[in-house]
Amino acid sequence: MQRVILASDFHLTPLRPREMEVFLEFCREVVAGADRFYVMGDLFEAWVGPKHLKVPGYQPAFDAMRALSDGGTEVVLFRGNRDFLLGAPEAKWVGGEVVGEETVVELFGRRYLLLHGDSLCTLDVDYQKSKRWLRSGWFRFTALRLPLPLALRIAGGLRGQSKKSVSAKPREQMELAPDAVRARFEEGYDALICGHVHAPGDRDYGDEGRALPVHVLGDWHEDGGIYAEIDADGLRLQRFEPSR
Repeated sequence: MQRVILASDFHLTPLRPREMEVFLEFCREVVAGADRFYVMGDLFEAWVGPKHLKVPGYQPAFDAMRALSDGGTEVVLFRGNRDFLLGAPEAKWVGGEVVGEETVVELFGRRYLLLHGDSLCTLDVDYQKSKRWLRSGWFRFTALRLPLPLALRIAGGLRGQSKKSVSAKPREQMELAPDAVRARFEEGYDALICGHVHAPGDRDYGDEGRALPVHVLGDWHEDGGIYAEIDADGLRLQRFEPSR
């Protein structure tokens, strides 16, 4: 293995075609040729299951990831808070796998916990309660069997409620909780990598006696986003600036 790319929070939707173009360019210009591509949650603005692909405008994203897979890049999809209904059909379409919302990997001699990141936002108690309900087996079973128009209408309603809730909360309530981060490090990781909070950068939750590095990926817009690249020289956060 020579090069691994990690990115999160693309929030793709046909309603913002320029951002879809940025994703496709990123796949062609940066990810192609990498050994592995981790898409660490919220690839889509919303996702109601395999039937969502019937909505025009999503196919290019799957075609791009399938091209990566066909070219030798392992494609690994995570479930985020907006696309937690991703599953085996989507994994098959891209020729990769869906690993849930977190996984542990050994890369270039270091042990990483990769996760979407919302599980570390434990100060947002209301969100964590709603997450348990939305991730329940009952909800998943029901949601995957709803007719597409109804599923899209419910998803739109949930997104509207989420936006209203987020706007009313202080920023620190929705951030990574230091105690939650430190608790995960007790499991024996060299570093954590996550997205979700839309505040990219390299952080350290340790003290003078021990470093606890967390690398936070960025959300994506028309002007690109912050991703991570890992190789034998280490991990670097980098910005992708698309062509115009």
